[in-house]
Amino acid sequence: MQLEELQQSRFSELLQSEFQVLDDPAAEFAVRLVEVIDRSNTPHQEVFTLLFHGPANYFISQGIHKLKHRNLGEIEIFLVPVGQDKDGFHYEAVFNRFVS
Repeated sequence: MQLEELQQSRFSELLQSEFQVLDDPAAEFAVRLVEVIDRSNTPHQEVFTLLFHGPANYFISQGIHKLKHRNLGEIEIFLVPVGQDKDGFHYEAVFNRFVS
């Protein structure tokens, strides 16, 4: 999948769906896309944030991670842990891209 295809509208269609984390084949697990937040878009720039929720028994460190979604295929995105609750960990991915 190309960067141009990773648009806010595409992710909005995938709310509440699961993405498999493929970093370690021996420990695959899923994170759920729980929110897509619109940030200061202009006619030439798209800025948005994705918030994921993962299980409590797996932690993803800050960095680039390979995810797989049944509709998107495999993608690599930079995830940052941003919180924790009794059910697991929260992660954020920020997109800031120019559009033509």
